[in-house]
Amino acid sequence: MDVPFVLRALFEIFVIWVVFYQLYKAFKGSRAAAIMAGLAVIIGLTTMLIELTHAAVLQLIVGSFLGPGTLLVSLFILFHPELRTALAKLGAHRLLGSLWSREQNEDFVSCICDSVSFLVSKRYGALIAICRNNKLSDIVKTGTALDAVCSRELIGTIFMPKTMLHDGAVVINNERIIAAACILPVSSRELKDRSLGLRHRAGIGLAENSDAVIIIVSEETGSVSLVVGNIVQRDISVQMLATRLTELIYSHATTAQSPSTVKS
Repeated sequence: MDVPFVLRALFEIFVIWVVFYQLYKAFKGSRAAAIMAGLAVIIGLTTMLIELTHAAVLQLIVGSFLGPGTLLVSLFILFHPELRTALAKLGAHRLLGSLWSREQNEDFVSCICDSVSFLVSKRYGALIAICRNNKLSDIVKTGTALDAVCSRELIGTIFMPKTMLHDGAVVINNERIIAAACILPVSSRELKDRSLGLRHRAGIGLAENSDAVIIIVSEETGSVSLVVGNIVQRDISVQMLATRLTELIYSHATTAQSPSTVKS
């Protein structure tokens, strides 16, 4: 048995399987799937008709349409929106996204900081948990699934008082809002600072059980707090928040404890 030939064949089968599986995932349940099914039916019926009638003209027309160049252009025109979506998903993959992650990181941090500034200006209380290694699956199940692009408008709307999702926490993973109105475990430890309210205790409770980065906006004072592990940084500025988010989420740098830091 030719081992290199077998390995090459297995590799080709694997590549073809991956390609078709990704196409299936991209087109499943979309209009493109119905179009592909319709094309398959038309081509199948036309081929059967040609075989039965030996229609030379029809065979010539179908052969011209199914030529490699014509077929490729036709598929690109028909499935242009779906192809764009599939390529966008591929480009957003974490392995490929790391090639230009710096620009994406800055955009995400700017989005979070703009959102926090808006919440502070409106005095909207907020609780935002940003996943790192722990994906907070149990926490996500307690809320409402979203899987939405992070934006100031969306975060501001979620935490607007009297809306259905304003109570609880927003969970962000891979720079996307994956859930809102999530219930966090409240810390059962006795805290030295008695001014910490329920929202802060919930943020501290999550930090005790995960490596998430938690941002808290106080509804009463409009102050911003950052909670990571057993450290609570209170009354931080938006500029400091941007610096700390970049360190904690992307570089995981270890920084010295600031004067505004309070150990819980």
